[in-house]
Amino acid sequence: MRREYRRRRAALAPAERRRAAKRAARRLAASPLFRRSRHLALYLAHGSELDTEPLLQRCRAAGKTVYVPRVLDGHRLHFEQLPLSARMRRNRYGIREPALRGKRRGAAGLDLVLLPLSAFDAQGHRLGAGGGYYDRAFAMRRGGGPWLVGYAYALQQAPALPAEPWDVRLDAVVTDKTFLVFRS
Repeated sequence: MRREYRRRRAALAPAERRRAAKRAARRLAASPLFRRSRHLALYLAHGSELDTEPLLQRCRAAGKTVYVPRVLDGHRLHFEQLPLSARMRRNRYGIREPALRGKRRGAAGLDLVLLPLSAFDAQGHRLGAGGGYYDRAFAMRRGGGPWLVGYAYALQQAPALPAEPWDVRLDAVVTDKTFLVFRS
């Protein structure tokens, strides 16, 4: 299933990917959720993931403090502030991250976290990359804490996804075509 949804997003032409990223950024930036959030964490797109660069530009223009995930100890995910002029490098997974360590912020101190995904469904279930990093980072969350928002192409929506007890549900999903909210 993961392979199929990755294949679908990889099949999009580069120009369509750019347009989709701009539409998704516009959609999220127009929301009350974005406007009231001051501390946002977003992933730096890898491969065919929906690009977060247009959203990052909107965050900067709106004066938001932006954090990016960093994997420590091989399995723990934490969030570091992304400086305006950060020198970047590729981590062991090939994902861009700041070369120097930044100020950390605990997950509870974030207002909104954008999560990459392979697929999502209308119940807020997410099929990630398979490492469980986000599930572990937000395992103790019980309805509170930051908004967990999937960020994806609309074509990544699945009719239904299997869910395990340890899977953390999304509060919302923003795509190039829709904004689905699962948390009141």
